[in-house]
Amino acid sequence: MALIELPAAKAHLRLDDDYPDDQVQPYLDAAELSASTFLNRAVFATQGELDEAVAAVPAALIAAGEVYDAAMLVANEIGNPVARCAARDFACRVYTEAQAKALETRCGIVVNSMIQAGILLILGHLFENRQENVVGTIVAELKLGAQHLLFPYRIGLGV
Repeated sequence: MALIELPAAKAHLRLDDDYPDDQVQPYLDAAELSASTFLNRAVFATQGELDEAVAAVPAALIAAGEVYDAAMLVANEIGNPVARCAARDFACRVYTEAQAKALETRCGIVVNSMIQAGILLILGHLFENRQENVVGTIVAELKLGAQHLLFPYRIGLGV
């Protein structure tokens, strides 16, 4: 995604310049993906990237529809009813995932300062808390956390 450059991420974590990039990059990638997943939409670094991705949505849906049609033709040729049903379900799932990806892209957003701050908060949390369990310390959630920053841009809240 590259929504936040690695030097900026390292500066946020207050790491020296010589700190190994390969020990920070996975956390930065996870933080960006976490923010995008929470938002239920794709996040782009520039308006040009967003426009290009949105322009590609119709072709991606057409291609997914063609894959669906081909998979259904193959599924309908399967003699075993259980296997045929499983193959049809798989074809439907693949097309549904393509539709969801298209919606995330079509509703995409260009990264802004609040989204960047949310990503950096997630990064800090992931980097500082590298284990599931914390022993011997008091932990409290900060009220102005990442979700507070990201929530105004979230779509598809569901029930």
